[in-house]
Amino acid sequence: MTQAEAHFGATIGTLPDSVALLRRHAPEAFAAYLSAREAAYRLPGAGGHLDLAAKELVFIVLDVAAGHAEGAVAHAEAGLRAGLTPAQIMEALSIAILVHGHQCWARAGAAVMQRVDELAA
Repeated sequence: MTQAEAHFGATIGTLPDSVALLRRHAPEAFAAYLSAREAAYRLPGAGGHLDLAAKELVFIVLDVAAGHAEGAVAHAEAGLRAGLTPAQIMEALSIAILVHGHQCWARAGAAVMQRVDELAA
């Protein structure tokens, strides 16, 4: 297992296809992306300041705001594993709707909550 596979496995469970393509076609860009991602995932005591659940909530909201449903869903799954509740995720998404409008809900937020509902059932 490579460093990248270990990192993605430990954070969201798997190396996404889009990231695998980046690694294959632009290895230097991928290396920079991986380094930045590893830094973002540092936990308190290891140079980070947010706990894992908070980091995943930020990733969820930013992916939803960007319309990246696949990433938002992956981070929602990881967030639930890190201790987020469905209500916390929905509250954060409600704030995203206020700031970015209903389109972010329609493009990605609803998919997140659909997956959260499936996992919570």
